[in-house]
Amino acid sequence: METFDGAGGGGVPLARQMAKLLASSDIDELEEVVRRWLAEAPTDRVRSQYEQFGAKLLELKRALASAPQQPSEEELELALTMMLKLAAQSGPEAGRRPR
Repeated sequence: METFDGAGGGGVPLARQMAKLLASSDIDELEEVVRRWLAEAPTDRVRSQYEQFGAKLLELKRALASAPQQPSEEELELALTMMLKLAAQSGPEAGRRPR
């Protein structure tokens, strides 16, 4: 899985992958994917990012499960792209002043 701190359009392929995952997996499968991300994370910082992102994906999956109509994969991708862009703007570097 890509990290979340990439520049430019790096969030678009990630959003596409996550949209496919949300649309095609049940909650148990998604929980297993998140556990695998955490086990395979290369650093503590990345593990923390995966843990937070995984929790949000699971929360979203649960909310979608109770919705009367499921969004399309394209709608999920668009929403996830916006979420990733907002997260990148408010990430750990956002509050730092240049030296």
